[in-house]
Amino acid sequence: MQMFYNDLKERERLIAESRPEDLCCHSCGRLFAPSWDHLEGQWGYPEITDSGICRQCRKLQHIRQNMETCLKHAGVPPKYLHCSFENFQVMDENRMCVNACGHYLSHPRPDFPGLYLYENCGTGKTHLAAAIVRKLLLKGKQVVFTCVPRLCFEIKKAFHNNCKVTEQDAIQAYVSCEYLVLDDLGVEKPTEWVKKTLGYIIYERDNMFKPTIITSNLSLDEMSHQVDHRIASRIAGMGPVVRVQGPDWRLKQYLS
Repeated sequence: MQMFYNDLKERERLIAESRPEDLCCHSCGRLFAPSWDHLEGQWGYPEITDSGICRQCRKLQHIRQNMETCLKHAGVPPKYLHCSFENFQVMDENRMCVNACGHYLSHPRPDFPGLYLYENCGTGKTHLAAAIVRKLLLKGKQVVFTCVPRLCFEIKKAFHNNCKVTEQDAIQAYVSCEYLVLDDLGVEKPTEWVKKTLGYIIYERDNMFKPTIITSNLSLDEMSHQVDHRIASRIAGMGPVVRVQGPDWRLKQYLS
């Protein structure tokens, strides 16, 4: 037994002495320590790919090369796949709003992770929300984008007898995702079921400090009176509330 123990210690010593240096990712410059592969009997770098870049950089490289596909998978509608901060029309009225969105992305607050964008229709709220999703994907974040009517429709599908997904499972998908973008909150009829469902999702995400980006035609005061006071109050405490001022670009394009 003592001989076996000595042989084992000697083997561990030889393995430790043969340890190669940490390897640098060619893309981000991070150092990665080697790990001993007991099956192969050699040192390896499981976080470094054959191309010399780390798995995270490879993932981001894939996202950059397939951005439209990634946006589609996140739920961004085809109409907004092109949207970015670079092609958003900045003017005096909305400059502060654009800066606020940029600050939200560059200075995230774990204790205040929400963002509420509101104003009348056509001012570019959904464009900005899609632009934010683009930036988040490039940071390697997992994002779910949905308009509120579609969210309600997807959850109600669980009511069908032949549906394999329960209502709770459908709701949990929106509660648990890393980032959730809710577009057009307030356009749906505020039935008791809608208020209960949306209230639960927002309540749970707020309690877990999960980032939730919301667009709406309603100010929080209007939200309180027309939809639900508790939802408006909860949103007010989740993150910055930003008014997207400017003309109705869709109507302006039609009239020009």
